[in-house]
Amino acid sequence: MMSNLKKWVQPWGACVGLCAVLLGLSSCQAVNLPGSQAVPAVALAQTQAESTNSTVHENHTAAAATAPRAEADRPSPIALDPSQGQTIGAIYEAFLSPHQEGGEEEDTPSLIPQQFLSTAPSVPRNERTSRGHGILSFTKDLSKAFVHVQVEGVKIEDVVMFHIHCGRPEQLGPIIVDFALAGDLQEYLADGLLTLEITNADIVAVTDHSEGLVGAFTAGCPIVQSMPTDKVKTIAGMAFIAQEGELYFNLHTKGQTFFGDIRGQLQPVAR
Repeated sequence: MMSNLKKWVQPWGACVGLCAVLLGLSSCQAVNLPGSQAVPAVALAQTQAESTNSTVHENHTAAAATAPRAEADRPSPIALDPSQGQTIGAIYEAFLSPHQEGGEEEDTPSLIPQQFLSTAPSVPRNERTSRGHGILSFTKDLSKAFVHVQVEGVKIEDVVMFHIHCGRPEQLGPIIVDFALAGDLQEYLADGLLTLEITNADIVAVTDHSEGLVGAFTAGCPIVQSMPTDKVKTIAGMAFIAQEGELYFNLHTKGQTFFGDIRGQLQPVAR
């Protein structure tokens, strides 16, 4: 608005100054306009400025009257209800199969510790009939997650490990949730269905139970684009990795211990 004010005042002031020089008038002398009484030059400039200020004020008032309301005055697009935090928000699912595993057991690197080597004959993935369907859901406040996994064609007595890992397809990533820490896997899977609730404590427990060099590389998921020693400790962190498409289920058996028997990359459920 000040630019408009200057636009109107400055040309008039320049005109008055020019007239004063040409006519030999001082700033207090009068300027004789044709058909009018003599008016002091300063008074004319002052009158013009007051008129311009009045116009500016009126324009500003009119603009304010039509301006949108402040953000704080606008209603929320949805009803606010903190109690809704415990309801289910994001949902991910995976269909587990041998075909998502990153390799055959015969491809296990020679330097892998004994605890990750198979203790029973391995069956090539194309000959295995094992499969599964898993759901991972998060509460809206990211305080909990729930796991439901149904498996078929798997000898429950042969199950040695069952995890949620972080990693892209074909990668063997670190463990973020170890279902065995919740109890006996054979007992949980007795009817082929695993149902568990996950909290922050279950994620922290994985890093707390890691031991030695093996634990440093296999337990706990690193925070994305951070130092590998900075591990995810919360459900919110796991949800973020899920959004990136880098979480997967992996069920390990006696015959398929290193790569796993069936694996399923978690994908968002369209709703």
